[in-house]
Amino acid sequence: MNQYGKKNQQGFTLIELLVVIAIIAILIGLLLPAVQKVRAAANKTTCTNNLKQLGIALHNYHDPNGGLPSNIRPGFTNSLRVRWTTLLLPYLEQENLLNGIDLNQNWSSPINVPAVSRRLKVMECPASPNGTVLDGAPPPENWLPIAANGDYAGFYGVSQELVTLGLVDPASAGVDRGAISKTTQLNYSSFTDGLSNTIHLTESAGRPHIYRNGRLVVTANGNNRVNGGGWCRPASELNLLRGSTADGLSFPGPFAINVTNGENLGVYQVPNGHPFYGVDGTGQIYAFHTGGANALFADGSVRFLRSSLSIRVLAALVTRNGGEPITSEN
Repeated sequence: MNQYGKKNQQGFTLIELLVVIAIIAILIGLLLPAVQKVRAAANKTTCTNNLKQLGIALHNYHDPNGGLPSNIRPGFTNSLRVRWTTLLLPYLEQENLLNGIDLNQNWSSPINVPAVSRRLKVMECPASPNGTVLDGAPPPENWLPIAANGDYAGFYGVSQELVTLGLVDPASAGVDRGAISKTTQLNYSSFTDGLSNTIHLTESAGRPHIYRNGRLVVTANGNNRVNGGGWCRPASELNLLRGSTADGLSFPGPFAINVTNGENLGVYQVPNGHPFYGVDGTGQIYAFHTGGANALFADGSVRFLRSSLSIRVLAALVTRNGGEPITSEN
């Protein structure tokens, strides 16, 4: 009887297996940074496109409505509050969302909560922690997370404190020098510094949680949070350019981009709000992009504000009518 011998079947030795695993680990280590860079670049591009869409919508709103949408409201609690974003919804192809909002009621009214709790993707930078971040109404209402967040906001003006500290030019200071107003409907003719020299919107991401230098340091709750963050909420505006120290703990200061997304609200005193900010927001410029934040200028262009940009130049860009010289620092 013939016997057929079986061929020897050899597998990997332990050493060979370890070598293969080591090679795979090295390849993953080499590829991961590249993948992260590609993802970061894609997020930055999407963020830029969001701001461009907002810029187009603002320009399309301007002429038929006799000016820009503003946060016109009294400066005390329990008053009617409607943010410019809500008024801009038809120009962002969001008529159905606007139909769910009663403009005769405060944004936080129960009748409006189903609409304002819906995410508005054009207001979200994809690099930010969106989707699970919600904002709430200030006292005397209990602070409950009811409003979907938004990462873009504008300034009302520049704090006089920065002039006192010698950090900005006197012409830049003023509570009503920015591209967003809470007292009047602005039009482009009031941008005497030039539309290309005035920041209309920029990033203030991650609110109402508090971030400092890339780290989440406070998860938003009643008294400990950035005041503002909801895309529908007027208090989500950046109020006044104020800056902070390099650690983001003390205000005002010379650092204004990507140090912190805002000052901790603390105890909110009814009816006057915060001792400095009043009933307005406590946010500052902050993005989850490396090295700076995107900004929409009033001419519709989007530029990248580097973290190294001096607060003096930044203040000149925030003002629409300061007459300051703009350097090429950025």
